[in-house]
Amino acid sequence: MPADARVTLEMPPDAALARVLTTAAEALAQRRGFGRRESLRFQLTVEEFFCYLACIVDPGQPIRIVLTARQHQMEAAFGFTAAALSLGALNLTSVASVDVDGEPSRDMGLLLAAKIADRFHLSHEGKTDFILEAEVDKVYPPASVCLTPVALRGPFTAGRSRDSGQLLHAAALAAATYPAWHCPGSFQTPGRFADMAEAGQVASVVACDAAGQVAGLMCWSASGEKGLHFSGPFVFAPGAEAGPVACLLVEAFLAAVAREGRDIVFSQRATADMPPGYFESLGFLDLVRLDRRCRQDVLFRHLREDAGTAVWCHPGLHDFLRQAYDALAMCRDILPVEPTAGRQGDRSLLSTAMDQKKNLAELKPLLDGGDMADNLAGHVRALTAKGIDNILFYMDLSCTWQAALADDLGCAGFAPRLVLPYAGRSDVVVYQYAPTH
Repeated sequence: MPADARVTLEMPPDAALARVLTTAAEALAQRRGFGRRESLRFQLTVEEFFCYLACIVDPGQPIRIVLTARQHQMEAAFGFTAAALSLGALNLTSVASVDVDGEPSRDMGLLLAAKIADRFHLSHEGKTDFILEAEVDKVYPPASVCLTPVALRGPFTAGRSRDSGQLLHAAALAAATYPAWHCPGSFQTPGRFADMAEAGQVASVVACDAAGQVAGLMCWSASGEKGLHFSGPFVFAPGAEAGPVACLLVEAFLAAVAREGRDIVFSQRATADMPPGYFESLGFLDLVRLDRRCRQDVLFRHLREDAGTAVWCHPGLHDFLRQAYDALAMCRDILPVEPTAGRQGDRSLLSTAMDQKKNLAELKPLLDGGDMADNLAGHVRALTAKGIDNILFYMDLSCTWQAALADDLGCAGFAPRLVLPYAGRSDVVVYQYAPTH
């Protein structure tokens, strides 16, 4: 796989030095062959985040910046120390405002950066230490019309694939054959999927017929330090051949991931072609597709014996967790957390990943705040106004402040649906917006 192009700097919090960063960002974009529009978006993202952080970091503390260019995206990571951090302007629901003198507020730069970047993430490295990451994607053409092969002939084989052309073709076939819910978003632009595979961010097994034609696909990526999230199996073989090809794919997938040192694999979007007997159920999601409600089973399999762990839990979530862990026969030490534990600041921050084709939005908490319940409700209103019916929220039980959000989630109309073991730093509870709850 091609090496990432990376620039690392440590700079004083001085907005006058932003030009150093934008010059480096431009050079990286050119080296990776990104278009002028993507390059300018990345430069502006870097500039706006740096200038804002320069105003709020602790005096005398440097900002550590890592700019990375991959085949399919550019990333800016800012490491900094701040005793009081407010990034509420990055919320989906934020709007521009002016101060008492009629001038744009200091948050205007953050608001602009949130609109320009494709996604961002904030990780807590300590009580006052943070890493803020922002990504700008390369623009790819959409999938072209791709006809399912009709002359496939056995014997079929399946194994790991790193062939970019083969993966591009397989992703295009899957996007043309299966509903969007089952497919990673990158299948809509297969060139991106192939580049992500080349960069090592996704892995795949491909089934082929005797002539080397693509007959099926499964792919996966990391979820936390111990988990893998998979998609598939996507089967293009017709009739009676479909079942055996699906089994070949699953067995090749399990053989491949057994060597990756992970504890568990799971999927929230397994296809109906999944052969029985290979996976167990974590529960299901109640989804709206094409104006009809349907059930999507969530599957998992241990790759090694579960050694147990400790998780934090709000009192109102204890019975749900205990029942879930007992049903899965997983050993967990459930530690109580007070409902207001770790609450700091006035403005909370949520990241939002929205996919119109899947009729899906996924929320993750990045900063706690006294307005969390209102912020959740505001996101629900904004997303439903965009026509999104399926809204999920992910709570990482390794974080006391996230585990303490159960009351806020209940007030905003969310209900716990299932637990994804080791999907984050620890287990992750999946909440779903349920208007009648």
